[in-house]
Amino acid sequence: MVSVFSAKELRELGFTDAGIRDALECCLERVRRGRFVLRRSCSQVGHEPLRLVHEASATEHPRTYGDIRDDTERLKILIRSHADDLPRDAVFSHISAAVIHGLDPPFPATDVAEAIRRGFHRSKPTIRIRERKLPADDASAVADLPVTTILRTLLDIANDYSLETSVPIISAALRRGDASIEDLSSGIVRGRRGCRDAVQALKLADERHESPGESLCAVKFFRFGITGMQPQVDTFDEAGAWLARNDFRHERLPVIAEFHGVGKYYLSEKGPDRASIENHERHMRLLNAGFRVFNLVWADLFRAREFKRISAEIANLGG
Repeated sequence: MVSVFSAKELRELGFTDAGIRDALECCLERVRRGRFVLRRSCSQVGHEPLRLVHEASATEHPRTYGDIRDDTERLKILIRSHADDLPRDAVFSHISAAVIHGLDPPFPATDVAEAIRRGFHRSKPTIRIRERKLPADDASAVADLPVTTILRTLLDIANDYSLETSVPIISAALRRGDASIEDLSSGIVRGRRGCRDAVQALKLADERHESPGESLCAVKFFRFGITGMQPQVDTFDEAGAWLARNDFRHERLPVIAEFHGVGKYYLSEKGPDRASIENHERHMRLLNAGFRVFNLVWADLFRAREFKRISAEIANLGG
C-alpha cells in the first residue's frame, strides 16, 4: 500500500497549516477530509519528516499508468486512508478485500472503499459498510489491514457484482491457487440474493484464463449465447503439425478467438515489433489451415460487433 497521513499526524510531525499547504503543492495530495497521501519523496528540507516516515514504513509511492489501472491505484489510496478509522469489528470486503489480497479488478468496479460489519450499515462518499454476518473463520488480515478471507471475498463479489467484475477476479484467484471451484461452490448460499449470478460466475471462471481480458471474453460469449469456445487450446493442422496455442477455440468448429492485450506485445522478451511479426505469421498459418480467426482487443469487450460476428460464423458453420 501507500503512506497516508492524518492531519493530526502531520501536526505531530511539525507541520503547520501553512506547511501542509506548501507540501500539497509539492509531494503531498489530499485523499479526503483530514487524510493525505505522499505522492513522491522530494528533497525539500521541510518535507523530510514525510520521507523518513515513508522509508521506515516500507510502503510504496502511488503508481500512475495513464490508463484505467489508475482508478484501482486511487482505490488503494482510499482503502489505506480508512484503515485507521474503521468501526470496531469491521473488516475490508468485496473489491477492497480483493485489492488488498492482490486481486485487482479488470476495470473500475467501484470508487469507494468497502467493508462489512454485523449490525452496522453506513454509506458515505468514500466508504460503504454493509451489514453482514462475519464468522470468525471469514476474517483475516493482510499486514495491518483487517480483511475478509480470499474465499469469503470471492463469494461476496460473485453475489454482489456483475459477471464482468467477478469472473476475472475469480479466474485470477484460481490461477494463483488461492481457491478452488469446489470450495467456492460449497460456500454459495442458495436462495440468497445474487446466488444465481454467483453460480454462473463459477461456471465461467477458469484458471486457464491467462488475463482479465480472456475472462471478459468468456463472459461476453455467455452474454451473446456463444457456446463451445474452449480456453487455451493447442491447434494442429490436418497433418498433425502444431500451429498455435489459442486463447479460445470452438470444440467442434474451425473458429478461433484471440485476445490481444498490450502485454502480448510490450511484455514480450523479443520486443513489440518481433512479437507483432510472430503473431501475424501465426495468424496466417491458422487461416491457411482453414480456421476462421477473430482478433479481439480491449475495446471489443465493451461493444457487440465482434461477438455478433463470432455468433453468426458459428451459426453458419452449423454450430
